[in-house]
Amino acid sequence: MYKKVLTLQTILLAGGVFISWTTTLGQFRTFHTLYGTLFRFNDCAIPNPFVTACFYGAVAFLVAFGWSLWLSLGSENRTGERYLKNFLLFAVLFAISVLTYESLEYYKVFSFGGKIITCSPGTPLYTTPCFYGMLFFLTSYFTALVTLRFVSVKSTIDNLFS
Repeated sequence: MYKKVLTLQTILLAGGVFISWTTTLGQFRTFHTLYGTLFRFNDCAIPNPFVTACFYGAVAFLVAFGWSLWLSLGSENRTGERYLKNFLLFAVLFAISVLTYESLEYYKVFSFGGKIITCSPGTPLYTTPCFYGMLFFLTSYFTALVTLRFVSVKSTIDNLFS
């Protein structure tokens, strides 16, 4: 059961990698078409993808996917799974903070007046890629909790009968 839950977690993170990098690469293509370079950071009508939260979320998905794949291909690694769970919790909190910022900007609660850091400014909260990324991270986090629970129960049972 441990391997099945880890495989589910890896599949969820693969979906997150696909969605996040599809969005991010589209932003890079649009930015490069408009400006002819990826290294322009000032006086831009659209934000440079390197400074958007989507890029960092996509990198986090890639790291979490690789980590989960490494755990699912190896033997039980309680410490690695615990660290992955903590990383996924950080990713969920990051996504929630970006969604909070996006909602404050969208509903004009505060006027930040700074650079745009979201990948889809002016878009309703529940239609943004960040929202779907948060759902993928949250689901992966819960599967990490379940995996750790299975490892904990299995080790307790093994200790009883050894």
